[in-house]
This record gives sequence, structure tokens and C-alpha cells, in this order.
Amino acid sequence: LRNELVIHRAQLQAYTYRGSMIDVVIESELEIDDGLVVDTTIREEEELLLGGKPAVSNDAKGLIEPADAFDFLTNFKAIPPVNKGITAVLVLIGAIVISVNTLVGIRDQFKPDGQTLFYDHRDSDGDSESPLQKSLVGSGIVGAALWLAIRRQLRKYMTFEICNMPGQVGRTAVLRAGAVLRGRARVDLHRVRLRIVACNMERGQYTRGSGTKKRTVSFKHPARAVVLYDQEIPLIPAGAPVESYFTGEIAFEPMYQALYPPQKISGSHGLAVYWEVQLIHDELVDQELIGPVECFAWKDFLEA
Repeated sequence: LRNELVIHRAQLQAYTYRGSMIDVVIESELEIDDGLVVDTTIREEEELLLGGKPAVSNDAKGLIEPADAFDFLTNFKAIPPVNKGITAVLVLIGAIVISVNTLVGIRDQFKPDGQTLFYDHRDSDGDSESPLQKSLVGSGIVGAALWLAIRRQLRKYMTFEICNMPGQVGRTAVLRAGAVLRGRARVDLHRVRLRIVACNMERGQYTRGSGTKKRTVSFKHPARAVVLYDQEIPLIPAGAPVESYFTGEIAFEPMYQALYPPQKISGSHGLAVYWEVQLIHDELVDQELIGPVECFAWKDFLEA
């Protein structure tokens, strides 16, 4: 007796993927109720490759996370008074907290256990550890958090948002850049560049350390990035609608052609489609907007 079960590929929405940080392996499992105490189970690893994807040589990380060069004083002058005040307070808090924390680490470094103020000479496993090193790590974490908050305030020199995105953006869709963006700056924007990029984002988790130092680290790693739009404008005057200056069109076919469709394995693991709008300026903090992905259909990423 032979039974044949046919499952069409289009119904699975799954494929084999081998990337820099994650691999996706497809396995099939057949359980046979053969009347015995233990049912027979057959497992096979399937090679379900998606064809038609070209090689992509772009620096994905460099495109998605471009180096942001800016002049702090120029940027500080460009933001509203309330944001100037918040920025000044954050800088002051950071200077005080980091200075005091470092001084405590230096003091505890030269004091025996029992006389330290905050940092002892042992870690949670009882191994020897430097109090100064502990304080520097703590200062680094505080400094990074405050710097992110300061950069958020420095972006307030303008408003900038994605708007009017259609519900569905198909493979052949072409949208005018000025129709889906909106913004105004408080200062003149000289040599400002609008770039729209898309990539596959590898997402996952891994464990680091051992014993009581064991912790889970989540990561997002861009792969296979493509540029959908790139235009530089010599000058956008203060108060002018920036969308009226970007007259070019955004073609989404390069994204569908180069990227793999999203494949969610769990809440923390999988391959996503990611795109963002970047407004890049030499003297001011860059603006970055993450685009919606609900408008992209899975089937449009398959070979035409």
C-alpha cells in the first residue's frame, strides 16, 4: 500500500537560509500510528532553496548604520530652547555620575574588602575582580545610555516622518519620495542627502559567559542591503517643506529582487525585511525613520 502526500511549496512560506549570524534549516517529521507501543517517527532534513536571488556585494552594515559625523555645538544651536535645556541637564548628569563612579572605583581599587564603598574585589562567583574595572564598565553603560538620550534631543532641529504609505506596495510599485515623507527644519540644511535603503535583518539570541555570569544576548544583523533611493540637495531653507525638494521616485523592485521574504521562527529568531529612510547631514545628527513592512506581500519576493 502506497500513500502519496503532496505539499505545495507556495503553502509552506518557508525556505532554507544560511547567513552570517543565523541559519534556517527545514525539517520534516512523519509520525506513523502503526499500532505498536511506540509510534514510528521519520525525520528528514529538507533543502528548500529560493532561486533567483542575485549576489549582493553592498556593505549592509555600512548602509543601514552609516557613520554619523556632526558638529555638537552647531547642532546644539539648531534645536529648540526646551531641548537645549534637556541636553544640558543630560550632559551635566552624565559628567557627575561618571566622575563620581570612576572616583569610587579608584578608591575601592586600593582598599581591602570590608572597607570598600561600592565595588569589592570579588565577582558573584567568588573570583578576583578589579573594582576599577567594574566602575569603568558601569560608567560605560551609563554613558552609552545618556548619549543615546542626548542624540535623541539633538535630532529635534527638525520634524521628519513617513506618511501616506499605501496599504500594499507590490513588486513593480514606484512611489514619489516627496509623497511619502514630510518634514521641516528650524535651520538651513546645506548639502543634505536623502537615502532609502532596505535589507534582510537576521535576528536571534546567543548565550555568553558561564555560571552566574551567563546571560542571553539578543542581536540584529543586517544582510543583503540595497539602495532604493539616493538624492542630494544643495540647500533646503529653514521652514521649507523638505518633501517638495525630493522629486525622485522610489522603485521597490530592487528590494523584492535582492531580498528574501520574511521568515519568523520565533518571537526572537528569524529573518525579517527591514527598510529605513535616512536624512544625512555633515553638521547635524542624521535623521532615521524605520519604514512599515506590513505593506509588502510574501509572494512578491519570489522569483517573477
